[in-house]
Amino acid sequence: MLEVNGSYISAEISDIISELKSQLAINGFNMFYKSTDTPRNYMVCCPFHKDGQEKKPSMGILKSDGTCHCFACGWVGSISELISHCFGYDDFGAFGNKWLIKNFLTIQVENRNDLELDLNRKTVQNEMKYVSEEELDSYRYNHPYWAKRGISDERIIELFDLGYDSKTDCITFPIRDVNGKCLFVARRSTKTKYFHYPEGVEKPLYGLYEIYKDGLTGIKSSKTHILSYPCSLPKELIVCESMIDALTCWQYGKYAVALNGLGNELQFKQLRELSCRKLILATDNDKAGMSARATIAKNVKNKILTQYIIPEGKKDINDLTQEEFDELREIFI
Repeated sequence: MLEVNGSYISAEISDIISELKSQLAINGFNMFYKSTDTPRNYMVCCPFHKDGQEKKPSMGILKSDGTCHCFACGWVGSISELISHCFGYDDFGAFGNKWLIKNFLTIQVENRNDLELDLNRKTVQNEMKYVSEEELDSYRYNHPYWAKRGISDERIIELFDLGYDSKTDCITFPIRDVNGKCLFVARRSTKTKYFHYPEGVEKPLYGLYEIYKDGLTGIKSSKTHILSYPCSLPKELIVCESMIDALTCWQYGKYAVALNGLGNELQFKQLRELSCRKLILATDNDKAGMSARATIAKNVKNKILTQYIIPEGKKDINDLTQEEFDELREIFI
């Protein structure tokens, strides 16, 4: 993963260049029109000579840390500096850092002081400011994106209050505490695959309120649960990396929560204090996802932990059909 100003970017170099190319094209710049992939480097046309219009890619970007090296003109620098240059900034990568964080930020494991969490509490700190119902109302529109991602159950869409913000062309995910108060709204562009969160927010587990919600009729499964608030959780719960993966689990008949990234101390505390006995880890099928599973196992030792073995060639739960999901193998950690 790339480290940018203390945050971690888990996107592949190819994805970063693809998004950069797309945004530059919107502004009329045809760059990175050729690229090749090697085991160690992602090769692109160098923007520092021939106006980026060379016949064969000459700049290698190290997949391990994003270091760029043009084998033709000799330029060496960071991917942040490369991005700044493409947008016309000579700022040692400051703009590039901001661009990477805005477009590709994932959640790092954060070191925090112990936090008291009471799932049955009726109030939170007085200074907490919640997202108003008026703002949420402005997002309550259905969007074809959900069907495209396989989320077709209208009850789930309504339960999670999934919406669309026309001003930013983003789908919206209200993030609530266990009492239903909206802490903040996460967004994802309908044109790219990366999530955006308000700066400085604390990310709880996504989906706990929806499980605890008063009067919720259980999802269809071999064991249907009728939940009321306050209530106990089902005996087992799936832990996913992204919100869309968690929603896919619900669509396929299993309760799930999402980390909105790779996990933090608050989320580990919440996992430890859940009443369910068993957690099934189903983070992404890549190096970062496997690392997240190991970190959860290290920080949550009071639960039975198992993990789903996602088939080779599938990145995450959302890549699976219902049949493939039902056939997932499960092993103890």
